[in-house]
Amino acid sequence: MSVLSPRRHTIVAIPALAALFLSATAGAEAPLVRPEAVRAHVEFLAGDALNGRGSGTRDELIAATYAAAQLRQFGAEPAGDAGGYIQRVDLVQRELAGPPAIVLSPHSGPESRFVHGREVIVAAMAGPRIEAPLQKLDAAGAGKVRPGAAVFLADSRPPGIAGAIERGAAIVLTVADAQTMARWDSQAARIPRLAAYLAAFGEAPSEGRPTIVILGADAARVVTALPEGSRVRVEGELKAMERGSTANVVARLPGSDPKRASEAMLLTAHIDHLGLGDPVDGDAIYNGANDDASGVAAVLELARALASGPRPRRTVLFALFGSEERGGYGAAYFRERPPIPLDRIVANIEFEEIGLPDPKMPPHTLWLTGWERSDLGPSLAAHGARLVPDPHPEEDFFRRSDNYLLARRGVVAHTVCSNALYPQYHQPSDEPGILDYGHMAETIGSLIDPIRWLLDSDFRPRWTKDGKP
Repeated sequence: MSVLSPRRHTIVAIPALAALFLSATAGAEAPLVRPEAVRAHVEFLAGDALNGRGSGTRDELIAATYAAAQLRQFGAEPAGDAGGYIQRVDLVQRELAGPPAIVLSPHSGPESRFVHGREVIVAAMAGPRIEAPLQKLDAAGAGKVRPGAAVFLADSRPPGIAGAIERGAAIVLTVADAQTMARWDSQAARIPRLAAYLAAFGEAPSEGRPTIVILGADAARVVTALPEGSRVRVEGELKAMERGSTANVVARLPGSDPKRASEAMLLTAHIDHLGLGDPVDGDAIYNGANDDASGVAAVLELARALASGPRPRRTVLFALFGSEERGGYGAAYFRERPPIPLDRIVANIEFEEIGLPDPKMPPHTLWLTGWERSDLGPSLAAHGARLVPDPHPEEDFFRRSDNYLLARRGVVAHTVCSNALYPQYHQPSDEPGILDYGHMAETIGSLIDPIRWLLDSDFRPRWTKDGKP
């Protein structure tokens, strides 16, 4: 069943929902963030009743409706469709009839064909047929990617792949490492999903959605021997196309200064998770408490705090994106249909996986992805935010969240996190009970005054030299 198809759902008891709502909104006059309020948001969003908030499902819409109600309660104005808080995003999902194949065509001589699940794993596929000229690079050559090429990387670690994607590779070819070989059979059993596309904009290629092929030993030997410029084609038979939708939640606090109100700071998180999946120890609900009910709770509590005090000079935009887990479709739509022009967004902070302390960091500390790429993080930290540089640069987290879609269009956009390498990641065990709500309340609270400073000042964050993606 497609993730865009409706599922059966548990009915939430009205008294329980009311209790959660009252707990989350009690004491709205106080500017401080209370652990109980943060926990109330997380326990509703990541409770079993919402079946893991699967991308594009009714459960995701229920979560969005809850967040919209909270934002209305806190005093943020609607900025979605038709005078409401919800921004509907129509999608087209495509399905392959069977395993795709990669076809390698040298300048002369016979073609070689390798099938997904046997000699190769097609990990991601942008469309039913993608073709590009081969370009071979070693680890030191990532900056020389030719846009539109089929890039063969000797180094298969995530930063090299992400760098090739950022520089416009149409196809990325990597060699299977030991970890991939250990999971080969399970990956081979899954026919890759084609990238969905936004119905409002047609079937144009989606930015940053390349085709990624992992090569087994035989296929890697053939690619290694091919000359530069050989044709690489990844193809499959299209079986079906299905319409679906996802939902964003969009709200604003209008600025008080006529000269500055046209500028905005954007605070975001993604509201979806993986939904129902393969059972682990009998549990098939992938709750997504840290990923990313924790981030949604941060945005909601910041909205409450900012709305309860004096109105900032600049406008504050709040956006909770749908379908991040299936390809960032909510953020991509927001980028194309923003409530204000993107050049008026002075900065974007995405909140993701802030519910657990990072053992590498001091207590009650958050880190900012891409810290060195702009002056946003250092400036907020200088005004009291508990922010430090990302201690895991090798993971390339900056390019792995919704902030990256906006950064590609020039917005100074980063993600705040505190532990993205926790063992429950993308498991049914990512449940509300594992989170540290004292840590969350203190770190979220530390951002209130620094964000107010940015909103009330003339400061506009800038990319550093070579920092803009």
